[in-house]
Amino acid sequence: MADVKILILGGRFGGLQTAYDLKRYLKNKADIKIIEKNRYVYFRPALPHVGIGLERSEDLRIDLTKVLPERGIEFVQGTVTRIDPERNFVEYAKEGGGGYKEKYDFLVVALGAHLASEMITGFDKYGSSVCEADLAENMWKKLKDFKGGNITLGSAKFIQDTKNRPTNTPDKYAPIADSACEGPVFEMSIMLYDYFKSKNMLDKVKMTVYSPGEYLSDLSRTSRATVASMYKGMNIELIDNFVVKEVTEKEVISEDGRRLPSDISFILPPYTGQKIVKDANLGDDVGFVLTGTDMKSVKYDNIYAVGDVNALIVPKMASLAVKTARIAAANIANRFGLSVPVEVYDPKIVCVADSPYGNYAVAVTDSTFYGGNISEAIPSAANHLKKTLFTRYFLWSKGDLAMDKYLTSW
Repeated sequence: MADVKILILGGRFGGLQTAYDLKRYLKNKADIKIIEKNRYVYFRPALPHVGIGLERSEDLRIDLTKVLPERGIEFVQGTVTRIDPERNFVEYAKEGGGGYKEKYDFLVVALGAHLASEMITGFDKYGSSVCEADLAENMWKKLKDFKGGNITLGSAKFIQDTKNRPTNTPDKYAPIADSACEGPVFEMSIMLYDYFKSKNMLDKVKMTVYSPGEYLSDLSRTSRATVASMYKGMNIELIDNFVVKEVTEKEVISEDGRRLPSDISFILPPYTGQKIVKDANLGDDVGFVLTGTDMKSVKYDNIYAVGDVNALIVPKMASLAVKTARIAAANIANRFGLSVPVEVYDPKIVCVADSPYGNYAVAVTDSTFYGGNISEAIPSAANHLKKTLFTRYFLWSKGDLAMDKYLTSW
């Protein structure tokens, strides 16, 4: 048993990649443990495929109780209830009762964002989404029996601290955004269009896409204009500045009282931070951890944060979660006397919006949100194949996306 303990809170993209990289770098120089509330981790970018009936969620998951011990990484299934950064311990609870306390030398917070669906009245009963496996399964249950009517798709407002910002140049890395990520909304809109087209139902369906601000505002104006033109050709109505607050059986309702008829209401819930992060004084006023571009806490020298829980990550997306994991792992490894090259944190939007019924996908690479000049949105059958292959790569590698930084530039 090593003298140094590295504790990772959360076992999705960010936490999992941090653990795998640290194990590669440190071998037996440290004990690495993940605490994650779920036994299974899903390839979430493929959950929209569950929502349209083309995948089963159980085929898109890996079992952490098996894959982590095989790599020499300890796994505990539990819910983190408290972080004490002053005394270097966390508390967690296991299913069935019982509280536990765990000391650490280094802590990596990878708890993700809190998807605050409770902030939307009626979401539990009438809302649909694909953010989690159970939501995607319920989406398909509604869709497969759908005979026609109104479908709305939109993102709720991103709950972001506009005062306490990460780094000295926050707009370069974490601009203020209306939505945490509208990629799933765009992907589901083109998926559903081709799904209904394949069933000769386009004349029976009215689709409306709404945004809490300007739709896809993290992309260039050129890309946004292209999408607007694309929607016009698909007869999809686009509504900006619609901040959803309530969903009923037949409507979605905005904060200013506007109503959209809706039989299926696809909603990306509000993203906010984690209460235990805020309670531990680790982050900003909404519970996102404040770090520098080295992913190290601005307050505690032995604490790092990766993925959606990091205030630096805007928008909240898998490619940035994995990138921050690589950076954090390399920086931690170098504190053991190693000389691991550390990537520069240069964020950009990298997303593949798939339409399997249309046999194409739109591959997006865009840095304009951060002041860059890259703006690409390429639809092709090859990009559909790339997304399919990347899903299989995640499952084959047991979630170890060591090649991600090369594959995202295909």
